[in-house]
Amino acid sequence: MPFLIIGLVVVLVGGGVAGWLALRARYGPRDEDQRQAATLLWKESPTMDEKPFNSWASDGIVAVMHEDWLDAFHADSGEDAWDMEPPLRAGDDAKLSRFCGMSHEVKNGLGVIAYGPYEKDWYGGTGCSTIAVIDVKTGAVKRQFDMPVVENRSTTNFTDPEIVGDVVVFALHDIVFGMSLTSGNEIWRHDQEANRGCMVLGPAISERTVAVPLDCTTDGPAQELLFLDPANGAERGRATYESHSPVGMISADPPIVEIATSDDDEVPRTLLVFDEMGRQAAAIPENVPAGRLYIAPINNRVDYKSRKRYRVVLADGLLIAPTMSKPVSAYRETNKIVAVDLKTGEQRWAAELGPEVVGMPFAVTDNAVLTINQHTYENPSQVFEIPLNGGKPKQISGLFPDLGTLVDNYNLHWDEHAVYGAYMGPGTAPTQIFAVR
Repeated sequence: MPFLIIGLVVVLVGGGVAGWLALRARYGPRDEDQRQAATLLWKESPTMDEKPFNSWASDGIVAVMHEDWLDAFHADSGEDAWDMEPPLRAGDDAKLSRFCGMSHEVKNGLGVIAYGPYEKDWYGGTGCSTIAVIDVKTGAVKRQFDMPVVENRSTTNFTDPEIVGDVVVFALHDIVFGMSLTSGNEIWRHDQEANRGCMVLGPAISERTVAVPLDCTTDGPAQELLFLDPANGAERGRATYESHSPVGMISADPPIVEIATSDDDEVPRTLLVFDEMGRQAAAIPENVPAGRLYIAPINNRVDYKSRKRYRVVLADGLLIAPTMSKPVSAYRETNKIVAVDLKTGEQRWAAELGPEVVGMPFAVTDNAVLTINQHTYENPSQVFEIPLNGGKPKQISGLFPDLGTLVDNYNLHWDEHAVYGAYMGPGTAPTQIFAVR
């Protein structure tokens, strides 16, 4: 390190302009003036210590949920579209309410949110028990209904709500409910067996199945994955597994769960792939030929009992994920984007965005996966396209301005014209929300 510093001083001081140009040619952004810049449509900076934990980008709106408010912006301009504070449940004694969940997808212009009392003084009670279906474009509440209050339960665990056809699926008090999207009436519920003490850990919900991880204390397997029919709540199957830490429910279609085979965090985890009936299809080790898959959640503030968003995309029978980065110099790192076959668990292909570039997949098109690289001085962030059948990454956007740690802490959305990002990391960031074309 001393020799490197001395060498830089010699170049900068002793070499004059020629030395600076040589240094820039080696370490600076080559031909930066000739590379096209992407257009920053707008950005929002935080005004306080914000704690966002999920976001939507749909129907011309970018919406970000915090515990205490839900903000929506016009996607093209960043102007305020609407906002909402969590209402109090009628008849509840709590003085404050908080948002505690939102659907991962917007369907037919509708999103679902959940909220409830900020504090609880006893077990049971209402918890996060009110569901509202909202028009994402206007913020208008289309339907609002209170979940059944189940007294004398030892938990008020809740999960994110999701729309599946005409049903809103949601878990509260470790009971999974199916509610009518149109009337708000309960269609079905699936309670846990008496005396098993099972805790629901962040179900993954899709049109085909509801995959519910259970952590139980007595009478039977300690850890199970329960599979329900989203239309009627009928049990389709169960699978047992053993994990040394709370599992991560990566996906519902197909159901993919991340388990820890050791108490040591340095030991790579395993991804188990199932069909909708609970039959294991494949086991994917996080160590693949290209490196160790990096599956950590983006919105790591979210409690483990709720759904998180992971750094993976699924398409064409593939799980596509980044590998952990590794250093290539004192200041730069690199990684690869890897595709793993969901039927065999084997690596199908790997691609590198650059020798000193760290990338992350975030969306898919009809025949490609979209990735973005971490911003550095010589390699500003931009969007790359990798064919789903493998191949060389192709740059499809101009250079982004420096907006922050896009690969690590931003929930990214794509609408064929722009990238929208919402910060989900710890503390605050210089840019909380942005849109780039």
